[in-house]
Amino acid sequence: MAVLHLTAFDTGIGRATALSFVQAGCTKLALVDLDEAGLEVTKRLLTDTVWPTGVNPLVRTYKCDVSSPEGVVAAYAAAKESFSRIDYSVHCAGIIVFGGPSADLPVEDFDRQNSINYRGLWLCSREAIRIMRSQPLDCEAYPEAKILPSRAQRGAIVNISSALAVYAQPNCPAYCGAKAGVLALTRCDALDYVADRIRVNAVLPGVVDSPMTNPSPEVRAWLEANPVQHTPMKRFGQPEEIADVAVFLAGNKASLVTGASWTVDGGALAGWN
Repeated sequence: MAVLHLTAFDTGIGRATALSFVQAGCTKLALVDLDEAGLEVTKRLLTDTVWPTGVNPLVRTYKCDVSSPEGVVAAYAAAKESFSRIDYSVHCAGIIVFGGPSADLPVEDFDRQNSINYRGLWLCSREAIRIMRSQPLDCEAYPEAKILPSRAQRGAIVNISSALAVYAQPNCPAYCGAKAGVLALTRCDALDYVADRIRVNAVLPGVVDSPMTNPSPEVRAWLEANPVQHTPMKRFGQPEEIADVAVFLAGNKASLVTGASWTVDGGALAGWN
């Protein structure tokens, strides 16, 4: 009966993550996005599906701009009021602007990407931690789950970064820099809150088949001809492949994992030179 708080789930990795958590047994979801129509579509998908457990999840939706401190505080407070705790918080919000190299990049494009990809993610992490550190361990909250006290946690955070945090792509200085910042934030929060039994990890997707990688036929063709062909597996990743890793990292089976960066990129980093 775990509670998931998920930002940016209207399409792609976010929606797949919501579905994967329910498949893994999560029964309460707080979903946050700026797109109200996308919120409703995902909510219906979650509640109308016939799940093997026979139990449909309880879903609450909250419209929120993650770059707004007041909006993020309100969304997390509303989720806490609805569910009394947050077990997992997965932060998927992100945008990419191919604005050119640094000398040609407008300040507005730089600021917009950082306000969502880094600052917005930090705002979400901050509120999740504030809630998690004051709640009982999950072994106490869910005694029926028979979680070993040594593997129990007050909460787990999964930050969706990018493989571009590690290796560069032309014309993406703001995006790559923000995603690298997410890795540093993940490590810092993991160390700062390990004593509170809060684990913090990052997932670094490679090129994933999603709306972000299909903004136009020209961009799609470039991705297929360049990064995809340079990936050892030579294919786009699927959102579900990222989501399943996030589910694992959030759960007690990953109880010894914190401060880690899991690259899910079809071998691109291994073959990068």
